[in-house]
Amino acid sequence: MAVAVLLYAAARFGVRLGELRIEYHGQGASSAAAQAISDIVMLLLLVGLFRLAQMLGRIASGEMFSTGVIGRFRSFAFWLMLAALFRLFAPAVAQLLEVAQGGHRLEIRIDFRDVLTVGVTFVLFLLARLLERARRLDEEMREFV
Repeated sequence: MAVAVLLYAAARFGVRLGELRIEYHGQGASSAAAQAISDIVMLLLLVGLFRLAQMLGRIASGEMFSTGVIGRFRSFAFWLMLAALFRLFAPAVAQLLEVAQGGHRLEIRIDFRDVLTVGVTFVLFLLARLLERARRLDEEMREFV
């Protein structure tokens, strides 16, 4: 996560290391709006990755199907879904606001990768449901023994 933050900050603030330059490119909105959207998406992703790291820490300590593990996995999926939905819809909203304030061009792009990412987050929620079912089965098996 630290490397991701450092790379993002270097791109966001135009840090150059000799000939090395890290860039990112926004799309569909003014430069300020694109930067704000990217900042928010990055923040949402970092929260999601933090929740994933918490889940993996619990698994490493021996918990497999505990409510804590499943809750953190579900939280990871939630934050990832928020980031994906924001990334999908925020540029269009920014464009609409720009046109409403006197802009002359309305261009709304939908990247299939963003739509696919939203779909993948729904699959993560399905996996969380399956983990919940596995937890119940594990509890039932312990009761029999």
